[in-house]
Amino acid sequence: MQPYSPLVDPLATRPVWAWLRRRAGLLLFLHNVMQTFVAADRRYRPLYNRAVGNQIVVQLRLAGYQADSRIPVVLLSYSGGAQVATGAVEELHRQLRAPVLVLMLGGFHNGANDLTHAEHVYQLTSASDRIERVGRWIFPQRWRLLWRSGWNRAVRAGKVSAHPLDPSTHVGPRSYISPTALLLDGRSHLDRTTETVIEIVREYRVVTASTWDTQP
Repeated sequence: MQPYSPLVDPLATRPVWAWLRRRAGLLLFLHNVMQTFVAADRRYRPLYNRAVGNQIVVQLRLAGYQADSRIPVVLLSYSGGAQVATGAVEELHRQLRAPVLVLMLGGFHNGANDLTHAEHVYQLTSASDRIERVGRWIFPQRWRLLWRSGWNRAVRAGKVSAHPLDPSTHVGPRSYISPTALLLDGRSHLDRTTETVIEIVREYRVVTASTWDTQP
């Protein structure tokens, strides 16, 4: 399920974008960047967040998810998808009271969205990811000086943790999801990223189960 659009209209199914993906990857990347800035714009962000969050709720309910079930919802985002994922948290909480885990792979976001109702935010990042670092520089809400921003409040609350995936890059042949770039242990970057995501989710489930077992 990839409902990271208010219209739930994935690019992969559009013939024009399929052609561009094969022949003009840079143009498609720039399209995604523009989409991210629309989602981050303070004029459109509230409506965009509610619309995307509602679409995720619809898809979850179609899959059988029930409100107040305490089953965690995992939002796995790549690059600018972090802007969309963080924006969907409040709507998921409002409609489903769901515990939401946000996993950011090379997260590029403005830090303005409220993460009060996120269970935890996991930053999967790399020192070689220049695009992720640019996001920290260009968005004032990511600066420590603006301590009341949604991002900085989440950091102070201990809701944000980093998981290094060095030496992966944001895009290209050594990206986080490269099946050909190899680590010293022989795993591909894609294998390590996949294993890290699964490990994070499993660890959360174990900790949550233990907490519930010890409650009176």
